[in-house]
Amino acid sequence: MDQVQFDGLSRRVALQRWFGAITGVALAGVAGTSAWAAETKLAKSAVQYVDAGKDEGKDCDDCAQFVPGKTARDNGTCKLVEGVINPHGHCIAFTPKPKK
Repeated sequence: MDQVQFDGLSRRVALQRWFGAITGVALAGVAGTSAWAAETKLAKSAVQYVDAGKDEGKDCDDCAQFVPGKTARDNGTCKLVEGVINPHGHCIAFTPKPKK
């Protein structure tokens, strides 16, 4: 069977290049969205953050999203919530740390 030629390219090569270009554009879009999402954090009011939680075992320092300060007593940050986070604070975005 003869291959159809388009300006010196076979149909197969042309389709491979077209799919490659489409895939590249899609991946660039996803990477851009992920980078934006990683930089955007929620306001404390949006997650009902309080500096002192009432539920034992559900403080920020028990959460998988908490990034500790220099010592256990120092304030830290959160991967999801903006600003300084008290290790004994709490919010509705609490995610328990995985059990070891």
